[in-house]
Amino acid sequence: ATLKTRRRTRGSRRKRMTTLAFAAPTVTRASRFADTLRSRASRRSAVSRSSRPVVTSAKSRDGDDAWWASGIFSALLPPRAKEAAREIEYFGGSPLQQILPWVPGPRTDSPGRPWAADKENQLLLFDFTENSPDADAVVFEKAWGALNDVVMGGRSEASVSLVRLPEAEGGMCAKLSGVVEGDGGGFVSMRSRNFQQSSDLSDYDGVRLDVRGDGRRYKLIARDVEDFFGLAWHASFDTVEGEWLEVDVPFADLKPILRADVVEENTADFRAFRKDRVKSLQLMLSKFELGMGKRNPTFASGPFALEVKRIRAYKNADDPQTRKARGVLEAARGERGEDTPGSTGGSAAR
Repeated sequence: ATLKTRRRTRGSRRKRMTTLAFAAPTVTRASRFADTLRSRASRRSAVSRSSRPVVTSAKSRDGDDAWWASGIFSALLPPRAKEAAREIEYFGGSPLQQILPWVPGPRTDSPGRPWAADKENQLLLFDFTENSPDADAVVFEKAWGALNDVVMGGRSEASVSLVRLPEAEGGMCAKLSGVVEGDGGGFVSMRSRNFQQSSDLSDYDGVRLDVRGDGRRYKLIARDVEDFFGLAWHASFDTVEGEWLEVDVPFADLKPILRADVVEENTADFRAFRKDRVKSLQLMLSKFELGMGKRNPTFASGPFALEVKRIRAYKNADDPQTRKARGVLEAARGERGEDTPGSTGGSAAR
């Protein structure tokens, strides 16, 4: 009897130990997940405190007549599939428009008007400050939308909206915000529809962005073709958390990307960026800086926000004021121990 009791005791101990062995990792993972949720919630709260949404472009376009929003498809498709269909249709049009090349897809008015403050050297492409035509809700909804990694099976959620700012800061701006997830595609973006006519920027040296970010490294993407999956040109730029910056992205820094790979010189697909026929613009946060071969050192899953007041084309990239102001981002990069984005000197801020 004593021997049987001992065996039972040892057996019960083994069961308890086995249970604890399996439970311990689960408890640890649950604790880490809870900490992650709390961290993300605090960051999301900090991101959303500074401004109040006025109009959300992606979510406000839902229509009962969309194939994925009605009938059996609405009942069967999961939310992410519906979101992917919404984003693809916003830029590429209906399934019929996407299949038939002679049926034109959605387009927006071609940007470009002299900037009153510097007509000789700057062309105003988009102005999201209050009382600007680009800040009109209807115009904005027809021009800009969110394009996120859900289109390739990712889990990120982001939207593009117009938000209120203090009058001293311009009264209004565009905002790309949400939660980015590194597992999966790992990117979120705001993108313009293809322009009705190409924008000729051949007289200019680059694109100037008035942005306020969260300290992450974003990138500008420009296209000179309408093909959704065609050649695109990428260049990275840094932000300083909570500070408005004028960031210059020289055309010379743009690198050709095709199907997530950098197109190297002396290859069949390589060619120069055609500044005289710009078709669309895009601002992106991605876990990859260029193609899939170089990681973004500032990327982290969780809430994020990028606010944009203006997008301009500029001349005279090396004027004294610009050179003097490069120290803003160089100091920030030095504190983080990072290299300058891109391989040709990166962006300049002032």
